[in-house]
Amino acid sequence: MSRTHRPSPALVFSLTASAGLFAALSVWFRGRAVSHWERDLFGLLNHLPTGVTPVLVVIMQAGSYVAVFVAALFAAALRRIALARDLLIAGNLAYWLAVAGKLAVARERPAALLADVRIHDTVTGALGYPSGHVAVASALGLVVARAVARHRRGYVWAAIAVVAVARVHVGAHLPADALGGFLVGWLAVCLTRLMVGEIGPERSADRIRRALREQGVDVARLTPITGDARGSRPWKATTGDGQHLFVKVTGGEQRDADWLYKLYRRIRYRNIADEPPYLTARQKNEHEALMSLLAERAGVRTPGVVTTATGPDGDAVLIQPYVDGRSLDAAGTPPSPAVLADACRQVALLHRAGLAHRDLRAANILRDDSRVHLVDLSFGAGNASADQRARDLVELLVTLAGLAGAAPAVTAAVEHIGAEPVADSLPYLQRPLLSHAGRKILDSHPNLLTELHDRIVERCPDHDDRPAPVVRVTRRTVFLLVMLGLLVHFLLPQIGQVRAALHLMLHANPLAVAATLLGSAGTYLLSALALRLAAGGRIPLGQAVLTQVAASFANRLAPGSVGGAALSLRYLNRKGIPAAEAATVVAVVRVAGVVSVAVLLPVLLPFAREPTRDLVHAAATKGLPILLAVLAVLLAAAAAAAVPRLRTRGRTAVHQVVAALRALTERRRLVRLTVVSLGLTVLYGACLYLALLAVGLPVDLAVVPAVVLVSVVGEGVASAAPTPGGLGATEAALVSGLLLYGIAPDTAVAGVLIYRLATFWLPALPGYVALRMLLHRQLL
Repeated sequence: MSRTHRPSPALVFSLTASAGLFAALSVWFRGRAVSHWERDLFGLLNHLPTGVTPVLVVIMQAGSYVAVFVAALFAAALRRIALARDLLIAGNLAYWLAVAGKLAVARERPAALLADVRIHDTVTGALGYPSGHVAVASALGLVVARAVARHRRGYVWAAIAVVAVARVHVGAHLPADALGGFLVGWLAVCLTRLMVGEIGPERSADRIRRALREQGVDVARLTPITGDARGSRPWKATTGDGQHLFVKVTGGEQRDADWLYKLYRRIRYRNIADEPPYLTARQKNEHEALMSLLAERAGVRTPGVVTTATGPDGDAVLIQPYVDGRSLDAAGTPPSPAVLADACRQVALLHRAGLAHRDLRAANILRDDSRVHLVDLSFGAGNASADQRARDLVELLVTLAGLAGAAPAVTAAVEHIGAEPVADSLPYLQRPLLSHAGRKILDSHPNLLTELHDRIVERCPDHDDRPAPVVRVTRRTVFLLVMLGLLVHFLLPQIGQVRAALHLMLHANPLAVAATLLGSAGTYLLSALALRLAAGGRIPLGQAVLTQVAASFANRLAPGSVGGAALSLRYLNRKGIPAAEAATVVAVVRVAGVVSVAVLLPVLLPFAREPTRDLVHAAATKGLPILLAVLAVLLAAAAAAAVPRLRTRGRTAVHQVVAALRALTERRRLVRLTVVSLGLTVLYGACLYLALLAVGLPVDLAVVPAVVLVSVVGEGVASAAPTPGGLGATEAALVSGLLLYGIAPDTAVAGVLIYRLATFWLPALPGYVALRMLLHRQLL
């Protein structure tokens, strides 16, 4: 049975909902007293007649950890190997996520929170939220529910509910614990589906045959159609008399995806006239059937409707005549002027009938010879507004121009649709309004929108071409809001120390401040030396220093040292080093930095053991943030493993690191480069220590390892934080680390400010000057 590792929008929605609800519920119940409704419901279930206790205790074992392996073995015995694997993964994820949740939320068992609790079975452990039994039972049940017939899923849901009732009845959990356990099980199943992939289309072939047979369609052959079939599962059916039919299946997951997609559009864009989300898959298919019939009656060359059906799982089935054609982008050759003209004529007929297609990507425009067919009107709109028709034209123009060029596309549109409608599309000629397929065309032709704009203005002068305000929420807006929240979160606790810190800075020791500045300057020399060693000595040391100083300015403009890395790559290219080798050189420098930290940590940690107990206490008292971090890491790892683009980037990054290490080993520069990188790391730590001395920290060499360790953590945060130079997050990490080692708050804040002034803010001006010098010398 084939599987696809591309997560559906419905799966993404389920994953987001389960993780978000579990996190919100954990925050709500952590440290909160038992509410009245929970107390009453617990009392009702806990005091059920004792005669039901043996039955509930037996059923309750379906949520034990042993049940995970029993269920997997049973599935394997039935030769359902894929089901056994999913049960094993989901059950283990649910169990260990529940364990992590208990440690993080630290909500006790009912006996410690309520009076008159009856214990009907052995209860181990002191923590109750979330219920591990309910989590495991939910995970196993949800996996099984996807593998059995629809009419049997009610028994699975009933079993999950009985396990939850049983855990409350025996006195092991409160009702909220059971609810949290269900969310954990749901999350575990979503993560499992991301890791192992979704079941391919072959599974539903027999069910579709039965649905078609009930409608009087005798299918001799049923073949899945590959390609861009957003929101549905398309098939090609061949009947007994040789007739070819197109069968489109829309299920519950496609309905959920429709809700998610339209919600996203309403949040991000202005004046979106989408149809309301469909309550059922059948309603969605009936809408497409209506649009197809209206378009066919208007003379548009589009497949009609043979019949509709409902599958045994509630899937909606739409049957249409099969169009024996190929999509415009799959034809192999650019469309001829006749094809462009016919495509524009079909869209003109559609618009004159008051309809809008609203998804005119190449996959929905089929051609056979010089004739064009418009297919898939599932997003179509009746009584379409002028804005909807204008956006239709924008998608059509981008699609045609990406295949045949801007000039032929605009010429065909003006001749067959009209100059006025084409000119009215100018305000909507914007990337955000295009489909994913349209944006991919722009990635291949970056200047395509400009070319289309110029051609339309040339053919239709004296028209308003100001961009319409269509985007409500941009990525930049979200990024700025997130960064503002992070800055407030990290810096607000330090505001009370700012006045004392400023006083210390104004009276700082000038010699220590000068030494801090000198140490900061030395970091650029060592960085340049590391770059020169990684490049095999093929670049002058003076130019390398100038490049690293300029990189300090570039890093103020982009997070994660991306700007500095790009500048170094450009410089190496200008010095005659090929792009691939230049990328390896930059990767070698970064890997050497990681190796130096790995070498330094075993030396520092024995001298910085004092706050170990404090760290353990902090982890115990701040378990919820740790749980949220674990959830975020799991989601990121699952996304990286499931999304093809992220998986490819991850493999590329791993290959670059391996190539960098191999290059270091082969050229025997690992030791020298590691020593230089080690010196760079220690020098940053020395700068932080000198900055603390400048604001009154007593000279104590025993503190040096701890300060260097805090500096290492701070530089790591600066590289990983999503702000330029780690702004905000780095300061918070440094101050928190120093406070953990017993340094006074005002001293820690003042010292970190001087350190960041010397290593982050003051180098920006010399960095700009160095950048101008490199440009003047044509080294960039």
